[in-house]
Amino acid sequence: MHRSWWWLGMLLAPLLVGCGQGNDGKTYAYKMGFMPKLAGIPYFHACRKGAEQAAGELNIDLVYDGPTKADVGQQTDMLNNWIAQGEFAAIAVACNDPDAVAPALREARQRGMHVITYDADSQEDAREFFVNQATYDAVAEAMVKEMAEELEPHGEGQVAILTSSIQAPNQSQWARRIKAYAQAHYPKMELLPETEHGEDRSLGITKARALIQAHPNLKGILGLTSVAVPAAAEAVRQEGKKGKIKVVGVSTPKDMREYVKDGTVKTVILWNPIDLGYLAVYVADLAKKGNMPRNGTIQAGRLGPVQVKDGTVLLGEPLKFTRENIDRYDF
Repeated sequence: MHRSWWWLGMLLAPLLVGCGQGNDGKTYAYKMGFMPKLAGIPYFHACRKGAEQAAGELNIDLVYDGPTKADVGQQTDMLNNWIAQGEFAAIAVACNDPDAVAPALREARQRGMHVITYDADSQEDAREFFVNQATYDAVAEAMVKEMAEELEPHGEGQVAILTSSIQAPNQSQWARRIKAYAQAHYPKMELLPETEHGEDRSLGITKARALIQAHPNLKGILGLTSVAVPAAAEAVRQEGKKGKIKVVGVSTPKDMREYVKDGTVKTVILWNPIDLGYLAVYVADLAKKGNMPRNGTIQAGRLGPVQVKDGTVLLGEPLKFTRENIDRYDF
């Protein structure tokens, strides 16, 4: 009899996990974990804002927490703690390393949790759906085209690439496509190997200054993270190279406003990270309710219809922020 009750508890656990009162005393449908690659930077603060908006609409107790540095070991430890707690019905994770994080995500799925990745993916079998900001091709091509437009002569010159980590899922995908697209369309654009800065702004400035000093013919720097771009811009400013070395990449308006306003940077490329966090929570909720298709169209709250293809949910095309429009965006 005791063994029968034990098995009944095991069967009911996935249905009960997360249901009940949150720390604020409110009653929620269930609890969801929302983890960034790195806590404490504006980009993921914006993702959190959107995630919390969606959680409020869907009556979800959302817990936001993440590593304090770009360390996949720290992220994996936090995920394992979440899994061991057994409190989450679903988790959404921006992965620091697609391979290193995968075992923890697989364990979460085996324990009955719904696993969504957003911003940066893991291995496909380790999650149910990936919420992508824009296609890798679209982001890479937008960066290369903008750099080519700003270079003088058009599309020609030596360009460095500043990234957090060569292994980071989205950055590695962008870098590969940047190189291929530049070679095919701008053969006189000479791309240097990626330089890593680990999402550390101070280190990014140091690395970018070293690149400028080591390559007297450097014409541009492509930044592949929201930290890399302002770091590159600050390095250009400190080296007295404003207007001579072009800086293009993905970052937030809040991080880049002063550099755009003073002319150090002409164009910043991104998407709306508030919407990305919002969409990730909606996808996780639909997955938990059994209403999330691998192909087709979903309704995602205020975002309306969103396309799903082969388990990837696409937010949309990248945006461009310039001096003319950057003040319209508060993230």
